[in-house]
Amino acid sequence: MPKNETRDTREVILTVALKLFSERGYDGVGIRDISNEIGIRESAIYKHYSGKQDIFDSILKDIERRYQEEVSTFIPTESMGDILSGESGREELFRISVTMFQFYLKTEYGSQLRRMLTIEQYRTSEAGKFFRELIIDNGLDYISGVFASLIKDGAYIDADPMVMALQFYSPLYLLLSKYDGRPEKYEEALSFLERHITQFNKIYQRGDIQ
Repeated sequence: MPKNETRDTREVILTVALKLFSERGYDGVGIRDISNEIGIRESAIYKHYSGKQDIFDSILKDIERRYQEEVSTFIPTESMGDILSGESGREELFRISVTMFQFYLKTEYGSQLRRMLTIEQYRTSEAGKFFRELIIDNGLDYISGVFASLIKDGAYIDADPMVMALQFYSPLYLLLSKYDGRPEKYEEALSFLERHITQFNKIYQRGDIQ
């Protein structure tokens, strides 16, 4: 089998397994389910992975790479200092927030990834670690750093950046849970998000530059 075909088959297995794990959880999926979904023999899967746990572990190992690839398509290439300089800094922050919200709610990979990690975070310590770091900690740390820069720049009033990050990020996560799996409500979800961003800005933006 050509090397590219081997790699593609491995990636297809991971993609299909992620989809099934996100729908049924790890315990609700077997190798036969994965092979049937792809349309290949079970023996073909064992040529690439030793079993279901190996597939799951490989998904976790691949998460960081796939996440970075997906996120790089909407995170600006400029440095954080460039993004936050000038009058457009706050608008750019909110544009990024809206796009990240879309990634987890609307893109197939982002939605399936969040669902799988949410389900499996209590089953294995490794999945729990990825859930906390990817879904919770990374978002809070990133947004906290942004607010610290905006406060230093004088765009926002002096406040605790991490508390601000908690107040800003928590509703985003709640909205993801509220509208997950309801594509017909997507515009309503975006409307709530925009109202949240507007209200947050009214609270923390310096009055002399509003």
